[in-house]
Amino acid sequence: MIGAKTFTEQYVLSAILADRVAAAGAPVRVVPSLGSTVAFDALRDGTLDCYVDYSGTIWATIMHRTDVPSDRAAVLTEMTQFLRDRAGVTVVAALGFENAYALVMRDDRARAAGVRRISDLVARAPQLTIASDYEFFSRPEWRALSAAYGLHFAAQRSMDPSLMYQAVAAGDVDVASAFSTDGRIAAFDLRVLDDDRGAIPPYDAIVLASARLVRDEPRVVAALTTLAGAIDAETMRRMNAAVDQDARSPEDVAREFLARRDAAGAR
Repeated sequence: MIGAKTFTEQYVLSAILADRVAAAGAPVRVVPSLGSTVAFDALRDGTLDCYVDYSGTIWATIMHRTDVPSDRAAVLTEMTQFLRDRAGVTVVAALGFENAYALVMRDDRARAAGVRRISDLVARAPQLTIASDYEFFSRPEWRALSAAYGLHFAAQRSMDPSLMYQAVAAGDVDVASAFSTDGRIAAFDLRVLDDDRGAIPPYDAIVLASARLVRDEPRVVAALTTLAGAIDAETMRRMNAAVDQDARSPEDVAREFLARRDAAGAR
């Protein structure tokens, strides 16, 4: 079984994993809309076989680390060893892109207020409303941001990720948490605020596999390994936008990506 969290990118990536697993000759089922901790615990106990997570999520939520190294490779190395030794989980592949948490504002409002960096929000935050997905305000990353910058907003609203970008673009909220590879950032003319105090850890997308999968299905693991370095950030943004803006299904977008990749590899 393949897991997916609750946003577009995860649905696309789970469809890509499902295609590779099926191509390796194994039966496949996707379990969607999982929370971060639920997905990891299911992988560790063998209920899930694989899913895509992010190095920063593992670093903050699973490893309970509060330091923020600037070296993405060092984070990946230490995280890989931790997962193998402490959880019996294998990092099969780093997909090649980073999808970090970010704070965004409507570009015209940010320009008018002179806000380019998160630190520029500090004095203004008590008069502003911030929105996030259902997880962010309870995550270590939000606590780290709040502590690093001393952020205190007038109100916090949790909402479905599909509504956050529309809410900030429409002016219903002033600031929103976002994912850096989300195609809606450009579509809604939003500005990503610079994390000038380096509070947010690296977020490389990684394929994780359970101990059972590694032990019993080497052909599947080998197929998933071929995805290492296969997706850059711009490609992921285009795939996300194809679902969110063009109303294509994640499965269709995944098939198109893999067909192009396979065709390029055949040349």
